[in-house]
Amino acid sequence: MSTILLYIYKKYDIIIWVIILMYFSLKSDIEKKQCDYVASNTLVEKKSKFIAYIFNISCKNEAEDYLERIKMENKDARHIVYIYSYLDKITNIPVINFSDDGEPQGTGTKAIYELISKERITNICIVIVRYFGGILLGAGPLSRAYLNSFRGTLIKCDKYEILNYDIEEYTIEYCKYENFKNKVSEYIDKRLIIIDSVKFNEKIDILIKIERTNKEQIMKKINEILF
Repeated sequence: MSTILLYIYKKYDIIIWVIILMYFSLKSDIEKKQCDYVASNTLVEKKSKFIAYIFNISCKNEAEDYLERIKMENKDARHIVYIYSYLDKITNIPVINFSDDGEPQGTGTKAIYELISKERITNICIVIVRYFGGILLGAGPLSRAYLNSFRGTLIKCDKYEILNYDIEEYTIEYCKYENFKNKVSEYIDKRLIIIDSVKFNEKIDILIKIERTNKEQIMKKINEILF
């Protein structure tokens, strides 16, 4: 799939060309088991144990919460290396932070950063816990150990596209609400529509996130249902 998407829309009789960089995140079946990480993997290299985790995140605070928990659970670990990336909600550009936690420069996260950048993977926090086995690995083997521990976790995941949405507000009569949900269920299943909030007032006020590149088609369908 291409990482650059071009679409056109019309506003105030002006044709606007928009280029969107496409990004991806990770998911796995382990989420159905109610684990808070997407996937995990353990690698042993010359008696050192490398335990890698991947978490889904959408902001800095979520990443730091996971990091704090992993640190509390692994107080005897020699190093806890991490790199996290999430899309800025305004610029749609990845924000990245990392730490090699005292490992020699370039041995912890450098190769992982290059891999996720090449694959355009974001909205994840990668944490790798190292329990030292008493044998120094050297820069090359150490870097490969960190990268391979992440790769062992990555192969357990599926990559999916992060969609971009615009928010629209609708007011619906009660008698039309169930029909509306049924008619747009296909879009909801495909993540092209997200019902963000519903307020039951004199009528029903709803906020809907509409996937940007299909917006014109989806709004036409919604208007046909409601009006």
